[in-house]
Parts: sequence; C-alpha cells; structure tokens
Amino acid sequence: MKIYRPVLLFLFAVTMLSCGDAPQTPESCAREVIERTLGRRAPDVELRLTEKAPDGHDRFATRVMDGRLVIEGSSGVALTRGFYDYITTNGYGQVTWTGTRMELPERLPDTPLREVNSPFRHHYYMNVCTFGYTYPYWSWNEWEKELDWMALHGFDMALAPIGSEAILMRVWRDMGLTEEEINELFTAPGHLPWMRMGNMSGLDSPLSERWLDEQVALQHRILDRMRGLGITPVFSGFAGFVPPAIARVRPGVTLTETRWNDHMKSWMLPVESPLFREIAARYMEEWEREFGRGEYYLVDSFNEMELPFGELSPGEVHAQLTRYGETVYKSIAAVNPDAVWVLQGWMFGYQRDIWTPDNIRALLAGVPDDKLLVVDLAEDFNAMVWRNAPGWEYADGFAGKQWIYSTVPNFGGRSALSGSLEFYANGHLAALQSARKGNLVGYGTAPEGVENNDVVYEMIADAGWSSEPIDVEQWVRRYARNRYGDCPGELGLFWDHILRSSYSVSVPNQARYRWQMTPYDQRRGPVDISDDFFRAVEHFAAAGPELSGSGLYRADLALYAALYAAGKADIAVERANAAYLAGDPEAAAAERDAFFSLLLTADRLLESTPNHRLERWLGFAEARGHSDAEKERYQRDARRLITCWSDGASLHDYACRVWSGLIRDYIVPRWEHYFDCKERGTAPDFAGLDSVWLASAAEPLSPQERCPDVLTAAEELFAHYGAYGSDFVRPESRGIVGSWSPFEFGGSRRRIRLTLDPATVPGIRGVRFRVLRGGDGVRVGNPVLQVDRVNIASTQCEAEMGPVHAEAVIPIRHTQRTVPAEAALFVTLDGPAAADSFGVIELVR
Repeated sequence: MKIYRPVLLFLFAVTMLSCGDAPQTPESCAREVIERTLGRRAPDVELRLTEKAPDGHDRFATRVMDGRLVIEGSSGVALTRGFYDYITTNGYGQVTWTGTRMELPERLPDTPLREVNSPFRHHYYMNVCTFGYTYPYWSWNEWEKELDWMALHGFDMALAPIGSEAILMRVWRDMGLTEEEINELFTAPGHLPWMRMGNMSGLDSPLSERWLDEQVALQHRILDRMRGLGITPVFSGFAGFVPPAIARVRPGVTLTETRWNDHMKSWMLPVESPLFREIAARYMEEWEREFGRGEYYLVDSFNEMELPFGELSPGEVHAQLTRYGETVYKSIAAVNPDAVWVLQGWMFGYQRDIWTPDNIRALLAGVPDDKLLVVDLAEDFNAMVWRNAPGWEYADGFAGKQWIYSTVPNFGGRSALSGSLEFYANGHLAALQSARKGNLVGYGTAPEGVENNDVVYEMIADAGWSSEPIDVEQWVRRYARNRYGDCPGELGLFWDHILRSSYSVSVPNQARYRWQMTPYDQRRGPVDISDDFFRAVEHFAAAGPELSGSGLYRADLALYAALYAAGKADIAVERANAAYLAGDPEAAAAERDAFFSLLLTADRLLESTPNHRLERWLGFAEARGHSDAEKERYQRDARRLITCWSDGASLHDYACRVWSGLIRDYIVPRWEHYFDCKERGTAPDFAGLDSVWLASAAEPLSPQERCPDVLTAAEELFAHYGAYGSDFVRPESRGIVGSWSPFEFGGSRRRIRLTLDPATVPGIRGVRFRVLRGGDGVRVGNPVLQVDRVNIASTQCEAEMGPVHAEAVIPIRHTQRTVPAEAALFVTLDGPAAADSFGVIELVR
C-alpha cells in the first residue's frame, strides 16, 4: 500500500501534538489517553471534572446510563483511573507492558454508581534506577505509552530527572569548565542514575551535545503531558557531586572523594561550602528557566555510603546531620521558597547501623514539616528481607514530616516471577491503621526496572486506591479474565500453585537463577524452582486449547515456559557440578548437554515474544546514536548495564534478565568456557569473555528461530523434561554451601564468598571441609560468618587437606539467635595452580 508524502506529513504533525501544545483541560487530556487505549474515538464516554475529596485526596465515580459511561474525577489522573477501574471491574480488558486487551460490548450495559476515594493524597511511581535499567534510551514513542500506563493505573507523582545533565553542563560551562572536564563526571546514558547519586563517574563517557539537546526536548514533551494529566513531576536537585576540575576554576575548594563498590568514585562538595549553595542556586534557576517552576526536588547525598563526617561523637554527628539537612533545604528554598525537598529513605532500612532513629531525626530536624517529603522506599524489604520494623515505626512517623509508603518490587529489571502478592495487596493497610503513621501523605512503588511481572503492578495499582483488604485469590482470577477473556479451570490451578511459589514469600532480590551468575561465583540463585512452580506452568499450558486465541496468553506462555526451562537448567547445572566433583565424567557430560539444551530452548521460546529479547534493548540504544561511534558506545553501555557493569563491580550479574539473545550470546558461551575449564583443570578467564562481549557491541546478535507454535513447543518441553530433576535436592539442603576443584587454585590465596540460607545461621557451629578426590594437598579455612553485611564471627585457622587428611572441621562461634536478612560465609583456599583436589564445604549445625 502506498502512503503519499502529504499524508505522511499530516500523520507526523498529528503525532507531534501533545497536551502541552495548546491549553487543554484535564478532561481533554484524559480523553486522549482513553482513545489511545481503545485505539479509536470514545463517543460513549462522558468525562466530568469534580472537586477533590474533603481530605484533599483524588476520587472518581463511574456509572453507565442508557449505554453511556459517565466518569467523574477530581483530576486528569482520577478520570483515567476511573475509566480503567470500570474496564477491569467489568472484565473488559487490561493495559500492561506485555500488551493490551480491550473488548468492550457494542452497547455498554447500565451499571449503578461506583464511587472510589483514594486513601492517599499522592500516588508515587519510579525509582532513580529505572532511568538506567529501563528508560535510558527511550524515545517519545515509548514515553507516551508509559505516561498513559501511569495515568490509567492512577499514579499522579513521578520522578522527572531527564535533562539534568544538560542543565549541569550549562552551569559548569558558565563557571569556566571545559566540556572534557565535565565529561570526566558524566557517564553514558545507562549509568546516569548512579552518577546522579554520586556512586560513580566517567564510565563510557562522553555525553554528546546532540544527546543533551534531545534530552531537553524529550523532557519538555514528558512534562507537557504530565502537567496536562495532573501528574506532579519530581525534579532532580543539586546533591553536591561535581567534576574534579571544579578545583581549577575555584582554587581552594575542598572536595570529598566518595567510593562505592570499592572502586567506583565521585567527588562531592561539602554542603556548608558557599560553592555548594552557589551551584545549587545556579542549577535550579537554569532548570526552572528551561522547564518551569518545580514543586518537588529530589536530593540524595548518602545513597549506600558512609557518613562523610569522620570520627565524631554522637552529638557532633547529630549536629552535622541537622546542619546538612537544613543547608540542602535552604539551597532549594533560596531559589524556590515554595518547593519541597524529596528524600529517599532507602538507607533508613538498608543501613540501620548508620541510620539510627536519632540520626534520622537529626537529619530531618532543620527542615519545616511541610517542606520535606520522605519516600519510605522499601517497606517490602523491611518486612520480608531485612526483617526490620516498618520504617514509620522505626523513625517514629518521620518526626512529623510528610512521607510516602513505597515498595521496591523489582531489582535491576529481573525477569523471573517474584513478589508476595498478599503483601503488595494489603501491606499498606498497616501503615494506614498505625497510630504512629505520622503525616502519611502518599503511596507508591519504586521498581528499579519495569516491563516485567505485570500482575505485581496491577495489584500494586489497585491497592493504592483501596483502604479495604483485597482477597488475593479472587483478585487473580479477575486479573486472568481481564487479561485473557476467561479463567478456565486449568488457569485456576495455575494460580493455586503459583501463589504457593513465586508469588508467595519471594521478594525481588531473589529473582535470579544460578545460571545467571558468573560460574566462578559460588553464590546460589534463590529463585523459586519448587514443584509448585513447575506444576503451575504445566497447568497454564493446559489452558491453551481454550485461550490460545489470546495474544496475551501466548506471550505469557512463551515467558512461563522459558522460565520452566530456566528452572530445570538450574537443576542441571547443579547436577553437572556434582558429577564433576565426584569424578563421573559421563554423568557430567549428560547433565551438561541437558543444561545447554534447556537454556537454548528458553532462548527460542523468548524469541517468540517481543518484550523479552535483547535485540529490542540494544535497538533502543542504537537508535539514539547519530554516528557509528556513538551507536557502538551506546550499545556497549546497554550491554554493560545488564551484564558485567565494570571491572571489579559487585553489581556484576545484577540485572539478571531472562532474554533471548542474552542467553545464547552471553550466558551460554560463559558456561561453555566454565565447563571446558573444569575438564582441563585450568582457571577461567571471565573478564576476557566480558571484554569480548563489550567489544562486539556493534555486531549483530547470532540468529535464532522463533517457535512457530508456542503451545506445541511448551508441550514438547514438558514431555522431555517434565520428570527431570523431580528427585533433586538443593545442595544447601544437605548442608553443602560450596565446593572447590582445580580451577579454584591459581597458585595464590583466594577468599571466596558462599551464600547462606539466613534461616541456618542461628544453628551454625562450624565449617567442615571435605575432600572428595584428588592427589594434591591444599590449604583451606579462615571462615568468616557475615550477617546483614556485618562480620559476626571468624576463626583464624587453616587445615591442610589432601588424600591423608580428607576432612577437617573448624569451629565458628557466634551469638546470633535471630534469623538475619542476608548471610554469607567467607573462606580461603590456597594451593598450587590447578591443584588436583576436589571437595565440598559444609555447615556444621
């Protein structure tokens, strides 16, 4: 079909329109979202703007009269949320990152009035890391869909840092810094969140002038749409991080070099420095000149870092913290007295050894109550990982400051199914009902990466508009009907099993498989691979004859079947390692073959669904480059972020995407290298593999066929591997927490980290080193027990291991009586290069 140039120009002009191009009402902007969602005009929908509820919260009401849907709402977001609530309440469809189903009857049946008042003033969305793990290379096409998703799901407050670097570039140029000096701080786009938080600098720099200009233009479109809908943007303020060359233009300035993950660094101005206040003022003035007046500014200077005050008494620390908080607030208020300082509370849960209630109160004390908003970022982690008291109770209602209840349902954009649906449905009710909730003003969610686990975010969105308990079992069946058009019996069985496995007690930091981590690393992947998980996927596939006409069902089946293969691959790699240790090469080879077959099956299934392909992620990065060199640099940045980060980073293998292309071109070669080294008894060179991976950024991925029929492919997978591993018991269940073989020995002492099940810690009494086979002598020992990143016990003792001394037990004494959030065991291994020795490391309890 031909489309002539005048038509193309007209279509281009239409797509360039947004709510900000002409004064529009909340009703008209909401209608545009509804029409984009329906894919057509919505003549039978009437939108009416109303007042907010008496408590200042948003509300909406819906009813159908004579076939006409009438939606009343107190904002553009409330109107779009009202529309989406009507759709999902009546089983007409769903809007998710995976896809949209909208099947409304030709004439809407009449319905009674339904009224919903939000229990919260704000509904907050995004994490600073989302702008690395999902958004860094998005264009307006992706952002328009994301903003529609936000409005439909009722989120009316969101981070908006895009364009920050362009504003900083202007400020620092005016102060006399060169572009090269400024780019010593800036990273490539994918890593900008960590540069903004002062964690790192300079990685894959520079940012080009064209990139900066395009980001400013993109931010204008995003803000126009946000403001039209009534989504409040939270801008980035100046947190004090500067290029080191600032000392050239301002001689005598004092900089603190910050360190993160041991080797990453940045440079920080002390907040009491006049230069801090000068740059903060210049930055805000330039920002508001470009983007308009802001209401909220995010400033975080202590993200996962020590306090930069040196050795001080508690009273002196409190005084410094109060002065710091007061100075940051005043640096904002000096330019915009009406603005509110937004502070993320991640460290208040993650680092309670530093952030005591007294220290938190001291930090907040110097700011007026209505000029500070604390995002209590990770209540799911307080409840299920750190096992902390809730943030609002620990910090006594955040000393009267405004605060937002929030969760972090995803780390790094991980793909595996994860998250307690019960907690996400009803966890916020404890805050609403608490006598110590203080000035609770909002509810939100802050995933590090999105476009995953649609069901979790549908639940979170619904919970944010409910002050009543949600029945999860009923809710998931309604979810299925909205998603696929029906919930047949096999799908009900799927939910029964999956609610007992992946969507029960698991939380985001568990969503990674063993095979997604570097083989040299003996951490274990704690993702759920129980019988309930495998049975769940089999029941999901059994619903295929009734649901195969649904595109969303086919997309979900491709993902679930791939995760089924991924779980079986975890079993295969453990069995292969056990066979190598036992000296059974035939069994090891068979398990190795099964392992690679399962991984490549997962890769092929994922190639059949667009959202789980590496090709898509790299395509975003390539499209934002304007020269071959820039395209290659952006693709290298995109590859680095989801795999190896940078040399020596503890975030290696953090993102854990289960994606086609990534499996066959990154994961499989790494494990092939590992197994080859096992068989040869040589040390692997994973750093070298990573260098090749990054150096090939401009090269296309290897080809992969798509499954012509996903249901048939899933049935073949179950037929071949359904019974595989049914007798498998994780090594840690038998007390085995680690092992060694010849390539662990490189002729020098090494310290290895072994992940422990936190529940085992109270009973640990020692560590047993047991030789399985081999003729060489090696030295092992010096166990250190660590819980919640603190060493609680160690024994400086080594044992000589060999054919004669086949077993040694080293006691380790501690007083830990409660189950910690995290636990690890560190031991040393020492021996000649490629020592002929194979053994296991066990806990004595």
